[in-house]
Amino acid sequence: MAVTNMWAVKGSVSSVVDYIENPEKTTPRGMQQVMSYITDADKTEQMMYVTGINCEPEIAAKQFMQTKQLWGKEGGRVAYHGYQSFREGEVDADTAHKIGVELAQELWGDRFEVVVATHLNTGHYHNHFCLNSVSFRDGYKYHDTKEDIRRMRDVSDAICRRYGLSIEDRPRIDQDRRRNYREWKDQKEGKITLRGKVIADIDAAIQCSRTEREFAATMRDMGYQFILKSETGKDLVHPKLRLPDSDKCVRLDSLGPGYGLGDYRMRIIRNTVIESPYAHLESIPTPEKVKRYTDRLNKAGFRVTITYHCLQLRSCAKRRKYREYSPQLIEEIRKFKRFCQLQSFCRKYMLDTPEQVEACKEVLRKRISDIAKARDEDRKQQRYWERKGVPAYANLYRLAAQEKTKQMRPLYQEIRMCEEIIQAEPGIRAMTIGLVQQRVNEESRRQARKDLAKNKSIKTRTR
Repeated sequence: MAVTNMWAVKGSVSSVVDYIENPEKTTPRGMQQVMSYITDADKTEQMMYVTGINCEPEIAAKQFMQTKQLWGKEGGRVAYHGYQSFREGEVDADTAHKIGVELAQELWGDRFEVVVATHLNTGHYHNHFCLNSVSFRDGYKYHDTKEDIRRMRDVSDAICRRYGLSIEDRPRIDQDRRRNYREWKDQKEGKITLRGKVIADIDAAIQCSRTEREFAATMRDMGYQFILKSETGKDLVHPKLRLPDSDKCVRLDSLGPGYGLGDYRMRIIRNTVIESPYAHLESIPTPEKVKRYTDRLNKAGFRVTITYHCLQLRSCAKRRKYREYSPQLIEEIRKFKRFCQLQSFCRKYMLDTPEQVEACKEVLRKRISDIAKARDEDRKQQRYWERKGVPAYANLYRLAAQEKTKQMRPLYQEIRMCEEIIQAEPGIRAMTIGLVQQRVNEESRRQARKDLAKNKSIKTRTR
C-alpha cells in the first residue's frame, strides 16, 4: 500500500534537494542489506537511491534556478515537495525506488525537472519528490490542485497493482475531507473540538425545540447565526453557521451526516411526534394499556389530549380504510392539519386547562388593545399632516398604521384558536378515547381473521 501527498515550497530550492538527497537517509542499513549490497557486482561501494529526471541530482538546485531565470519566473513557489510511503515490510528498497521513478516519469517527466530519492532510515521505505515549479519545456508554472493530488494517488495505485502491492481501501471522501491538525490533536487528547462543541449545541437546541422557529430562536440565543444567502441574495450552495462572538463560520455539511437543513427539519419533526410520550401506542394495545391510557386521557390537559388525537388521526389516515370509519371520524381526518396547528399553539403557550386558555385570551386582547391605541395615534398624525398639506409625513404614518394592522391579524387568529380549543376539546377527548377502543376492536378482528385462515389451511392439509 502506498500513500502519497504533495505541497508547495517557498524560499530556497537547495534546502529541499539537500534534505531528500541526504546520504544518511538514502543509504541502506542493516546486515542483510549490506551483504546484498557487497555481493552485487554491478553496484559501486556506496549505493544511494537518488535519481534525477530531466536533471542531474548533484546540481539539481542550480538547474532548477537556471530554468526559472530562463523564463523569468524566480518568485513565488520555487518547488513542490511530495512523498510516496509504503507499508512496512511490503517492499524492498530497489522496488520502492523503481516505483517512485515510474510515478514521477508518468506524472511530470514530459515537462518538469524532478529529483526522486528513496529514504531508508525509517521502518518503512518512502520516496521523496522535489519538483521544479517552472516547466523547462514551455515555462508554465505547475499548479497543485485537488485533481492533481487525486491523479497522483490513482497513478500510484495503478503502479502498485502492477508490482502486486496492496491498495488503500479507505474511501476517497475521507482522504479529501481531512481535519486540520488542531482538531485532530484535540480529539486525540480527548478535548472538545470546535465542531464538536457546535454539534453539541445544535443537538441541545433540537432537543428543546418543537418547531423550526423555536430551534432558530434557541440557536440565536446561543449566539449562532445561520447564513443561507450570499451578499447578492442568492441561496448558498453550502449554507454556513456563524459562531458566537466571532466572524468565523462553519459549513453545515462539514459537521457530518444529520446536520443539513433538511436533516434539522426531520429531527425536529421526530422530536415533536415520534418521540412524544405516546409514540409507543403505535404498537398493538393490550386491554391493560387501553385502560391505563384511557384513565390518563380523562385526566390529561389540552396539550396531551390534542397531541394523542393527532397521532391517532395520522395512524388512521395511513391505513386508508375509510369504508370502516364513521362519517364523524372521516371529517376529523380531513381536519388533521388544523388539529396540528392547535397542538403547536397549545405547546407554544403551555395550555392545559380552560383557565389557562382564558388567561391567554386576556393577554392577547391586551396586546391587541395596546397595538390598536398606537394605530389610532398613527392615524391621528396621518390626518394632521394631511390637513397641513405634507403628504410625505402623512404617507409615513399611514404605512405605520398598516403595519400595526398586520401585527394584529395573527393575534386575532390566536384568540379564535383559544375559543376553538375550549369548544372542541370535549369532543376531541371523547373521540380519542373512542379511537383507542376502536383500535382494539380492529386488532381483535384482524387476529380472528388470521386464526380462521390458519384453521382452514390446517383442515385442507388434513384432507
